[in-house]
This record gives sequence, structure tokens and C-alpha cells, in this order.
Amino acid sequence: MIYFKRQEFDSPDIKESGALMDADFLKKLDLARHKAAIPFKINSGYRTQAYNKKVGGKRNSSHLIGLAVDIDCRDSRSRSIILKSLLDAGFTRIGIGKTFIHVDDDTCKDQNVTWLY
Repeated sequence: MIYFKRQEFDSPDIKESGALMDADFLKKLDLARHKAAIPFKINSGYRTQAYNKKVGGKRNSSHLIGLAVDIDCRDSRSRSIILKSLLDAGFTRIGIGKTFIHVDDDTCKDQNVTWLY
């Protein structure tokens, strides 16, 4: 089961940078997508330092090391399905915004946390 293409995770300023995403993270994300049985549109995957700064990302963003994505999400039903699938796949760091869900697998940061943007 492979739902994603590497280019979905590219930083907009460097072609093929999606190849820098962590392979284990992508396997886990793929499992979540399978469990959700709905498409995941990736708004943001890998980020270069320059792009992260441009979008106002945190200095220690997990996007910089290929351990985070933002998934487009615009309605409550999809939000519920995506959240459940991420938790079922074993993710423990999830941020919820009005139009996206951030998920990362950065073990250097607090675990078992959910936050709002």
C-alpha cells in the first residue's frame, strides 16, 4: 500500500527534496492513509531552512528534518477520520488548524500531545 509520491513532500524551493523525508515516518503516514480510506492532500512536507523561514515555521520545525507534514483538512467529518487514522497508526504529536492537520513523529519533542493553531 503506497498512497504517496515523493514529490508531494517537496519543499517548493527545491525540486525532489521530498526524497529527504524520513522513510519510517512515510510508512506510518501511509498506514494512516490506508486506515482513513480517504485521500490525504499534503500542504507541506519537507521544508528547507529558507522556505520554513518564509512561511513563519518554528526554528526547530520537524519539517526541516523530514518528520512532519501538514494535511489539508476543511471539514469536521474529514478531520475526525484523519485524526482517528493518525492515532490508530501510532502518531502521538498532532496539531489542529482550521484548514489543516499537522502531524510529526519527532521523538526529540514532547510526546502524547495535541495542540491548536
